[in-house]
Amino acid sequence: MDRGYTWFALNNSETDYIELSKCLARSIKKHNTDNKVCIITDKPVEHEEFDHVVVLKEDYSKEQEWKLNNEWQVFELTPFKHTIKLEADMLFTANTDWWWNQLHQHNMIFSYHCRSYKDERIAKTPYRKLFERNNLPDVYNCLTYFRKSKQAQTFYNICRDITLNWQEVKDKMLVNCHDKQATTDVVYALALKIMDPLQENRIDYEWFNIMHNKSGANRLYAGFINDQYLYTMRVGESIMLGGYRQSRVFHYHNKILAKELYE
Repeated sequence: MDRGYTWFALNNSETDYIELSKCLARSIKKHNTDNKVCIITDKPVEHEEFDHVVVLKEDYSKEQEWKLNNEWQVFELTPFKHTIKLEADMLFTANTDWWWNQLHQHNMIFSYHCRSYKDERIAKTPYRKLFERNNLPDVYNCLTYFRKSKQAQTFYNICRDITLNWQEVKDKMLVNCHDKQATTDVVYALALKIMDPLQENRIDYEWFNIMHNKSGANRLYAGFINDQYLYTMRVGESIMLGGYRQSRVFHYHNKILAKELYE
């Protein structure tokens, strides 16, 4: 089966997403036999950890600091027939080869909700008031599976239209939305609601979730510095938070954490 992991890696003034991508690629290859990875970026990159580097022909986020306007292009740009779409600021903590046996039976699988460091399912976080107001499905784009199919192509075409017409979309299709740019989770959620308004075709695998390393997702007070309070550390090849060994895909918020863990 032609399958692999793909994500965008476009640097901004604060974060080197290429360096974060190297850490993610190493973690995938460490834990998995099916470990081909592809990054999509705006300039040529050579590194042994990347099996494919796709350079954008047209960059829709040149004027953005938070470069999200290209995300809908993943369907056309991924080199794989079966793709798990990620984000650069993530780490794998366990083997996920067995996922493909379940995922390849479907055209698309979305990750609903997220997990705390205790592996509790978090269906409501303080970061998603817009989702609640608009009754949007609580999906996380950073863990999405799709195969080359008409359904996936239609989904990403809708994502394109939402992204490139954001000002009109937010004013006419969303209630009380003040986001100046289209964020990928909102785009995914709205596109999914357009395609499946009642979520009749929803497939929600409990194992297809991320561990979200934000204080609100971990039910900590906003004043806490998440990684300090939970004493995030690496023990051997394991990542520990608050005394709990992490076994899910680990989505970190502090962009220097990967370097701190693996220095």
